[in-house]
Amino acid sequence: LPGLLSLSFPGADGEAILHRLDLNDIYISTGSACNSKNTKISHVLQAIKLDDSCAKGTIRISLGKANTTNDVDVIFRALTKIFCT
Repeated sequence: LPGLLSLSFPGADGEAILHRLDLNDIYISTGSACNSKNTKISHVLQAIKLDDSCAKGTIRISLGKANTTNDVDVIFRALTKIFCT
């Protein structure tokens, strides 16, 4: 779907990434796009047999018409800070 991006960080914890980004007012999701309240590994990731290490480190970023390239840059910088410092 346009505007949806799943990123996997093998060995990382998607929930921990979610909380770190939340501290920067960046709101993402883990789990299934069909059920955002469920934090279990997405049934789609299970169906494609994504390795558990990758699946547990998967986050979902949803962008809409109101988002700008600057918003994407802010997310990129925040993720870089989490994983490269």
